[in-house]
Amino acid sequence: MAKLSAYLWLARLTFLKLMAYRMRYVTGIATYAVFVGGQYAIWSAVFAARQVDGSLAADGRISGFTLSELGTYLVVGYVARSAYFTNTDSEIAARVQSGDVTLDLLKPLSFHGQWLAQAAGEMAFRCIFFALPMAVVLVPLFAVPAPAGDGWWQFPLLFLIAFWINAELNLLAGTMAFDLEDVTGLLSLKRNLLMLLSGLMVPLHFLPELVGNACTVLPFAAISYYPSLAYSGKIDHFISVFAFAVGWALALRLANVLLWRRAAERMEIQGG
Repeated sequence: MAKLSAYLWLARLTFLKLMAYRMRYVTGIATYAVFVGGQYAIWSAVFAARQVDGSLAADGRISGFTLSELGTYLVVGYVARSAYFTNTDSEIAARVQSGDVTLDLLKPLSFHGQWLAQAAGEMAFRCIFFALPMAVVLVPLFAVPAPAGDGWWQFPLLFLIAFWINAELNLLAGTMAFDLEDVTGLLSLKRNLLMLLSGLMVPLHFLPELVGNACTVLPFAAISYYPSLAYSGKIDHFISVFAFAVGWALALRLANVLLWRRAAERMEIQGG
């Protein structure tokens, strides 16, 4: 119980620390709006071209999506990303390089537990001061409807698991800094791949069949693709998707435990 209180304190401390920089998220809202608007414009052109050449389905859908539904998919995906995205990986790497990570190791708490608590605090802050204002701007702009069907409870549940998986991936990448020393390139690659393989930019079933099917069984799909589908009521077998997401979260937790044991045995603190 005492340790749980300590983790909650770390989450609260992170939330309060970010309060001092809340105004910088205003520009972030504009940036995300540009991303969504740009992608929506591209898809509008695709739908228009399909209509002109007669290849658009009679119901106005491409791979099961109308243009309006695709707009909803994009808005929901980017608003969710604005909430669960954290820089845990780069923060761990920076502390390893500076030597400040020794202060984390001196605390009588799990190293990964500390960072998960801080990520939770950051997510809470982002939900209130970033995702919510962004939703206020984007939802009316793109006429995003309320969750369809069971999306009102399926989406929040999958969103929390998406945060968990994303946090575990960040810990995995950050912990590699103990071995690799400089993970700048790795982190950049991870973030770019995550935007594509998670289905944030393009629904995974829009990709070539072989590639799309492969992506849907990777953990990245549980970060954006499935939560966004859940919001639109497009998940038929929710229990299977839920089990898939939780299974990957637990697998990544195990991978982090094993990686941390290896890193602890060969630890070399940089900086000074």
